[in-house]
Order: sequence, then structure tokens, then C-alpha cells
Amino acid sequence: MADPLLSTLCSICHINTPKYTCPRCSVNTCSLPCSRRHKLWSSCNGVRDPTVFVPKSQLATPSGIDHDYNFLHSIEHRKGRSEKEIVENRRLVKESELKAAREGEDRRRPKNAPEGEACINRILLAYKIRVYRAPSGMKRNTENTTNWSKKQRDINWQVEWIRDSDSGRLLEKARSNLTSAQKNIEKKRKLGQIKERYTKRMKLEHEGKHEMTTIPRLQCSSTGAWNVPQRLFAAGEVEQDEVPAWIFSLHFYLHRPNTPSTFPKILVPLDPSKPLLDQLRKRELMEFPTIYVREQDTLPENCMLEKDFLKATGQEPTNPDEQSSSSEEESDDDSSTSGSDSSGSEMEEGEVR
Repeated sequence: MADPLLSTLCSICHINTPKYTCPRCSVNTCSLPCSRRHKLWSSCNGVRDPTVFVPKSQLATPSGIDHDYNFLHSIEHRKGRSEKEIVENRRLVKESELKAAREGEDRRRPKNAPEGEACINRILLAYKIRVYRAPSGMKRNTENTTNWSKKQRDINWQVEWIRDSDSGRLLEKARSNLTSAQKNIEKKRKLGQIKERYTKRMKLEHEGKHEMTTIPRLQCSSTGAWNVPQRLFAAGEVEQDEVPAWIFSLHFYLHRPNTPSTFPKILVPLDPSKPLLDQLRKRELMEFPTIYVREQDTLPENCMLEKDFLKATGQEPTNPDEQSSSSEEESDDDSSTSGSDSSGSEMEEGEVR
């Protein structure tokens, strides 16, 4: 009996007839040890290459159809795992945002936006406030808790406070990092404050703002002298005395974003007596306002006032107060020049006469 050819035997051991074919390089092996030895020697991963050329005669076969189906199914499987990773595990985007991105520009858009978002956008448009949105999932975007108050019909701004004496930063409404136990403690504390304010208000309503029912008890029974001052204070004056004096010596500055990197931080002075929304008119914000608090009137070297920045760049002031003041100065100059011209003309007419 003639010996079989080597090409018809296992390409690894050359003893047994082959039973398996490598999907990657089409090497014939007879057993699992030979298949592993082939992958080790040839650095083959055993995965079929979908980009390799296949003759048309092999495509119109059940195995060719199975190969195409497995390839398309693997793409769908990897896509699903990637979406689950960014939505559920990393929480970079929301499911609704992913669905909108998947559908593209031809998707159906809702006719009416959420009530809070629509109200906020309407006020931003009225005050000409431009808010730049950070990419979804970034730190600045996740920290933004600005919302619409239905009761007050106003915007509850998320504000970032930065004080030069402190190394950190403070977010006014940051509550996402609290544990469940800390959240319960915070709720109990707020509930206690509400009860305390309610009892004080009921007591004031019962006694009256300017009534002093305890004065007869403070009169000395032997001499009849009064031990209290005769001046009566209103509730607002008493609360004003309780405020520390150093609060009124602080200076507040709004950070202006999107400025050239060659300039330092651009700060805009704020008036504590005016509402924040009025001072944000015609301003640009990065998600939410960033306010610097300083005890001194001077700025550090890494900061610069907006008026100096506008002078250096030759831009017009964005503050409506500055524009109105400049326009008033121009109108005063025009009126003075017109007055001098009219007086000069009268003198000339008089000379002619």
C-alpha cells in the first residue's frame, strides 16, 4: 500500500489526516494540540479575516452566507456593547441623546421643549445672555444644576464661587456627591430650619413688629425705673445688625470666558446691591456664572479688568451702563459744541448788523 502524501496529512504532526481548518490561514490540523501549536508557531489568532478575497463561487454557498451573517452580527454586538459602556457604565451621554444622534438630522423633533428649558431660553434671549455648553459628560456640564423655579417664575442659577484666600472652589447647589446618609441629614437640617422660621413668623404675627409685651416685667418694682431703651427697632434693623461688618467690604467679580490665552483672566466688577440677572445682561457664560470674591479692591497679577482688556483690544464695552454713559458724554459734547456754534453765529450776526 502506498504511503499518503504529506499534503494530505496534518501540517503540524504529519501523521494523522486533518480534521480542522484554521479560519484565518486555512491550515489543516488533526487535533486541538496541533491547532494550538499552529497558533503558537505562526502567531495566528484563529479569527477569520472578513476583508480577505473570496471567489464568487464560494459566496453563493451556505457557509458563505453564514460568514456574512456572523460578520454583520458581530458589528451589531460591538455597537451595542459600546453604547452600553458610554450610557450605563461611564454615563457620558443620555439614552435620549444617543437615540437622537443615531437617528440623525432626519429625526422627528418635539414641537414643544420642556417648560423649564423653554422659560430659561426665553429669559436668556430677552437679556441677550449667551451660554456656552460644555460637551455632555464633562465636569462643567455635570456640575450645572441651573433650573427654572415655577413658584418664583425665575432662574435658579448654579454659581461657582472662588475666593482668593481659599485654594478650592464652591458650588452653590452641588449636592450630587452626598451619600444617602448625608442627604438624610441635610433634609432633617432643612426641615428644622423651616420649622424654626415658621415658629418665629407666627410669634411675630402674634406679638406684632413694634410691640414689646415684656416691658412691664423689666420695670423695677421698688424704684419704678425702666431697664430697657425706649427706642423701638424694626425687624429689618435688628437683622442688619446681626450681619458681620466684613461682608460689606468684599468685592465681587464675574469671570468673562472665551478670551485670548495671551491675556490674563478677565474679570467684570459686580454690584452686590443689584440682582444677578440684571448684571448678566449681554454677557457670555460657560455653563453657569463664575464669581470671584476678594477682600481687597486690587486684582492679582493673573487677573485683569474688562475695561482694560477692551482698551487693549480696541473693542466696545458690552456693559449697557458704560455704553449709556459714553453716549451721554458724546451727547454733552455735541450739545456744548452746538451751543458754542450758535453763540458764535449770533455774535457774527450782531457784528454784521
